[in-house]
Amino acid sequence: MDPRLLTSSAALRRESAALPGHTRAHNRALVLQMLYRGTPLSRADIARETGLTRVTVSDLVNDLQREGLIVERGVRPADGPGKPAMLLEMARDTQQIIAMDLSGHDVFRAVLTTLDGEITEEVSIPSPGVTGDEAESLVHELLEWALQLTTAPVLGVGVGVPGIVGRDQVVRRSISLDWTNRALAPALSARFGVPVFVANDANVAVLAEHSFASGGDDLLLVKIGRGVGGGLLLDGHPVLGSRLTAGEIGRVLVRPAPDAERVPLETLVTAPALRTHIEESVVAGETADAAVQRAGRLLGSVIAPLITSLGLATVVLTGPRELFGETLIDAVRDTVDDHLADDVDRADIHLTALGPDIVLRGAAALVLSERLGVV
Repeated sequence: MDPRLLTSSAALRRESAALPGHTRAHNRALVLQMLYRGTPLSRADIARETGLTRVTVSDLVNDLQREGLIVERGVRPADGPGKPAMLLEMARDTQQIIAMDLSGHDVFRAVLTTLDGEITEEVSIPSPGVTGDEAESLVHELLEWALQLTTAPVLGVGVGVPGIVGRDQVVRRSISLDWTNRALAPALSARFGVPVFVANDANVAVLAEHSFASGGDDLLLVKIGRGVGGGLLLDGHPVLGSRLTAGEIGRVLVRPAPDAERVPLETLVTAPALRTHIEESVVAGETADAAVQRAGRLLGSVIAPLITSLGLATVVLTGPRELFGETLIDAVRDTVDDHLADDVDRADIHLTALGPDIVLRGAAALVLSERLGVV
């Protein structure tokens, strides 16, 4: 999908004309964006806001009605002579999305969501230590269970995977799942006959934050679990980079103490590592907060240069609830402030409000983006 179609608010971002071969899909996405984010609108409203002709809008609306994506919801009271305008809105209950999260330490999760990303049903399957072909078999089993719960046609399946995922939906490398060049999406789609879209778990998580939470057009989301991942949006556009690793900060080298060797951030700040450091601190007579503060300072030292070099307005952290609280956030904020010059605009640094469902909500947003051109 063309990343120019991503927006962060009801206001439509006008872009240059699409290539001829993409014009209809581009215009379709414009109409759906307006109705997805805004209040009910008439055909004339849509034409005026998009700059499309009324004939084009009418044609698109007719197609979208036949697909069950938009419906008529009564008329707008007339404020003068003439026929009252018929109002249109998204049909939010005629299709469902299946979202899957494969990034959990010992469980794979799947949910059904509405087109608003609201979770209606959930199914999970234990996956402790499961890798390779066995892991993929569990994913197939999980999707089969989720499909049995559906009560409406499935718009698509979104999957968040810990690892590097190509634009061709192939998982190039996932260390935790022991996958290399795993064609997960094509395999699932071929077996179950539904559109399937796969992306890195942090990259879908940043879509969730953008779509369903605090939003922001210049946003870094740092996801800490078994590893440290980063999802990046700049000017409202998802950024992957030619190596598909933009935003990843886990391999940045940090020095845990002045006289210590530099080591990758992810060896110190993952959830398992942080739990170990907390235990060691308590045994050594320190408080648990001391270990959390050290992790926060290391994380802040890595985030600070990204804020200045990328012009980030927002940094959002997500991770296990028992580890991520104000102690960690305060340490990150204080360290970032120490590393920035006085004339640099400070970023808003906070924990996500989406909790442990952020990857699932992001996988739903991925489907909306790929299938409808909206987030």
